[in-house]
Amino acid sequence: MAQVFVLEVVDAEGSAREVELRIGEPSVARVELVEPDGVFEAADGDYLDCLILVRRHLEERGLLLCCQGARPDVWPSGMLRQFANGREAYVLDPERRGEVLETVDIFAPAPAGSVVDIMTQGKAVFAFNGLTWPGS
Repeated sequence: MAQVFVLEVVDAEGSAREVELRIGEPSVARVELVEPDGVFEAADGDYLDCLILVRRHLEERGLLLCCQGARPDVWPSGMLRQFANGREAYVLDPERRGEVLETVDIFAPAPAGSVVDIMTQGKAVFAFNGLTWPGS
């Protein structure tokens, strides 16, 4: 694996513990979540897809991953996603519409209070873009 991140996962009560994310070589979108009870492997079209698989795996157990890619105000454009193989995303700031937005590494650590589940993030990204979440 090319890079290792030590991140926190947090449960609904706010209890946190550390996990390790091993990120594959730039040419291969692969991520391993290393926990005391085993390893979960995610391989998909790009790093964002891998991160979503890891987050879904954790969310099934009531855990949120504390990384930039789990913030409600972070998501890539299609062009950035393709250019960075899903590794970078924009910080969606409504005050900066039409300006150059800050980019972050989706695997970089984020404070526990700033991350949300996949559904909440999706709704926030839709709202930022003036779209209605399907089924709303």
